[in-house]
Amino acid sequence: MTGHGFLILPFFCALVYAIGALLLKRSMEAGQSPRLAMVTCNLALALFSLPLLFWAKPPPEGLSIWVWGSAPACSLLFFLGQVCTFRALSGGDVSVATPVFGTKVVITALFGALFLPGGVGTDLWVGAFLCTVGVALVGMQPGVRHGKALRAVGWGLGSAAVFSLTDVIVARAAWDMRFCLFGPWMMVGMAVLSFWVVPAREWVNIFQSGGRGWAWAGAAMIGFQGTFLYASIALSGDPVGVNIVYAVRGLWSVLLVAWIGKWLGNREAGLPRSVLLLRGVGAILLIGAVWAVLG
Repeated sequence: MTGHGFLILPFFCALVYAIGALLLKRSMEAGQSPRLAMVTCNLALALFSLPLLFWAKPPPEGLSIWVWGSAPACSLLFFLGQVCTFRALSGGDVSVATPVFGTKVVITALFGALFLPGGVGTDLWVGAFLCTVGVALVGMQPGVRHGKALRAVGWGLGSAAVFSLTDVIVARAAWDMRFCLFGPWMMVGMAVLSFWVVPAREWVNIFQSGGRGWAWAGAAMIGFQGTFLYASIALSGDPVGVNIVYAVRGLWSVLLVAWIGKWLGNREAGLPRSVLLLRGVGAILLIGAVWAVLG
């Protein structure tokens, strides 16, 4: 693992992601289909990764078959992770699914301990657990019925596990292949798989349906930060540290909802004080997790 210098990128990406998520939520409230919003994000991720090819160099000779197959494998895993996320949010309660997504940090640490050459240090384990508890508190909503809890937990854990494995593979393989080639290959492959989600005849709705302006603005944010996020994983070789710092998007989300939520027509802006208190405590734990990693 290199130093902590690259961890400034996921901190920046966390803010951009939080803004993009608010814009995407606004688009769905304006009539955009969640499925089309996801596809729009996939296209944006691919488009923002393509400029990396200008700095790409031929990969070194003698790369193993495993390294060559890692980019398309990550494309498939990333796509499956998004499908799991969509299933968790659409088929279950958001108040259950959102905290489950926070387990990604711990699962990434487990995969890192198994597959990364340097393993995972004590500071990262402490940060990972603080981060998971913080994310759980940020996503908690007392008094909400959890009638579809089992489905949300199942798909949410699937999403966290698949994305965690993707991050660890990127950390191991992207450096060998060089990220300026690996990144576009991975993201374009993931965008191509989007044809499985939305038939070609329905793609015109991406440009014509209600809320499309908000959707494209949010997708642009998600695509922009996604390129830098995976670049930070590839360059640092530290998917656990990157994920812990990136989890401060929960803190940014709370602050942005309180600041501009009403202006965007976000329904979370009127949450009760008990929810805001829990989210405030969760935000403090997220900051503690980042401190544990960088301290």
